[in-house]
Amino acid sequence: MGRKTTATLYLLLTAALATPCLGASVNDKAPEWTLDSVDGREIDYPAISRGKVSILFFWATWCPYCHAMMPYLQKMKQDYADHGVEVYAIDFMDDGDPGKYMQESGFDFVVLPVGDLVADDYDVRSAPGLFVVDQQGVIRYRRGNTKAPPGKKIAEFWDGEMRAVLGQLLEPH
Repeated sequence: MGRKTTATLYLLLTAALATPCLGASVNDKAPEWTLDSVDGREIDYPAISRGKVSILFFWATWCPYCHAMMPYLQKMKQDYADHGVEVYAIDFMDDGDPGKYMQESGFDFVVLPVGDLVADDYDVRSAPGLFVVDQQGVIRYRRGNTKAPPGKKIAEFWDGEMRAVLGQLLEPH
């Protein structure tokens, strides 16, 4: 290979590596997946939620951000129950027991214990991954990156962002 070809390949490779992979972004169709829940149900998504808004929560038992966010997600689920909003808790990067954790914590999300490949499809690289998906299976919210510490303040911020989207999607037309 000549110097010019090598330099061009180097520049292309460098640019490709420096470009962030956005995976599933706002306004994209949510990637389809099928996983077994901890209670043995086969969840075929987004078919199971067609016509309803859903929340995808990528989490791990060891994640302090996830722990802080869970009560807010539970409250959202309760507040929007009349609209059929469901929280799908997709466990990834974890060697804990997600079903036991959720049961002991009192959260009633649909718990999906083996979600690493689904997290890859959504390009979720850190927990929590938070998505709001509309009635047609289109992503309307994806949590952005943060440098904020885990705790109530960041959980309230994400709660506010998600509730704003839910309000827009569920208000009468």
